[in-house]
Amino acid sequence: MKRSIHYIIWLFCIPFAFTACEESEPELFNESANGAYFDYQYASDFEKRLNFGEYIVGNPDSVTVELKVKLLGYLMEESRTLSVKTKEVDGYEPAEVTIDNVTFSGKEYEKNIAVKVKRPAVEETVYAICIYLDGSGDIGTGISGKNEINLYVNESYEKPEVWYSHVETYLGDWSKEKHKFLAEHTGNNHFYENLFDRNMGLHNFDSIVNLNVSTVNALLGEEPSEPITIDIPILKETDYPNYSEPYFWEKYKQELGLFRANKFCRFTNMLGGSNTRDVAALYASSEAYQRMEEEADGFHKSDVLEMLNEYYRYAMSDYPISEYKNLIWVEIKNSVNYTVRIPFWWEDPENLGTADIVRKYFGEYQNDKYQFMLKTMMKEDGIDDFIAASILPFAYDRENGTYCWDESPLGKNGLSGENRLKECYRIIKAANDKRPPSRRFDIPEVDID
Repeated sequence: MKRSIHYIIWLFCIPFAFTACEESEPELFNESANGAYFDYQYASDFEKRLNFGEYIVGNPDSVTVELKVKLLGYLMEESRTLSVKTKEVDGYEPAEVTIDNVTFSGKEYEKNIAVKVKRPAVEETVYAICIYLDGSGDIGTGISGKNEINLYVNESYEKPEVWYSHVETYLGDWSKEKHKFLAEHTGNNHFYENLFDRNMGLHNFDSIVNLNVSTVNALLGEEPSEPITIDIPILKETDYPNYSEPYFWEKYKQELGLFRANKFCRFTNMLGGSNTRDVAALYASSEAYQRMEEEADGFHKSDVLEMLNEYYRYAMSDYPISEYKNLIWVEIKNSVNYTVRIPFWWEDPENLGTADIVRKYFGEYQNDKYQFMLKTMMKEDGIDDFIAASILPFAYDRENGTYCWDESPLGKNGLSGENRLKECYRIIKAANDKRPPSRRFDIPEVDID
């Protein structure tokens, strides 16, 4: 028994000419026809292209392409097979494809044919195959000119159009190897689309920086078994990148101290390592340890000065002093002669009244005096408890526009505010009084009882 297919009243069977945007319009056919055809309208639809450069994640050996096929004439109750074959395309090496048997049930009049395409053997080379309906199965061919599709297959890579400006600054020059790595790293074959907002016509700055950080962390997280070749830039300290501790830091911890992202950035740039490739090579080289020793002393001094500069900047923020150590902290060594700077509350640039209080206890500011105070309290509190800013435990009262006492428990005794200031004065004054008169600093006598 046969049932009519209503949607195919007007179909055509003579050959049609192709243009890029011309519809194929076969003439009316015999309703008793038993055939199938590729269900596409335009000539350009009969030439398919598959680029394995868009299928990077997981490096699949093959990709499945689906082709739409539709039946002509009347549906039949019984199942029928459709013969789909391949042949070479002149001028091209054949693409390797696998096509499973195609069967139409009695109720089907259209379906997709799955063509499994193997990844090309050679990149940047175009392969091709013609997939055609030959009519040798239970279902014949339907419409002349709609029985063949040429499939062109290659694996090629091009620099994305968004790869300029911020992308180049934070991800470096484009390369095929880097493109593949970033796709695998993000799990997104089109990762670059997230780096640009097409509605705004602008780069997504945060997305670009976040990709830099996650990529650097991934590349430098574990010691590589082979040299790193991906050159993602190491950002400078002023960008405050949230880098994680790289694999080589532990080896040089005695010279470099505790890990901090901005310390890593500054030291890396100081040594000339501007990207992941060069940094990995630098720290893996036989000369690395010698360079650490040569540079570490000067770097440690600049690191301490940077800490004091940061504490100056933190003074009018909402950070309690007890949290400063989590923000930036460097050990102050008794044997090293540092360059230091006047603390914010001693300088009192906002005229809040703290300078008078500090001078009451410690006199006029001197670099050597302040360095002595730091070393004395580091020795007294111990490395685990001392924070440089805790000697002058002031805070900014934003609501009233004046100073107040910091309420953090500070030092090994856990004192805060004015009590902590008096404790520091007592210890520093006693240590200063033990020095030879010629080396003694001018620290006033203050009754703190």
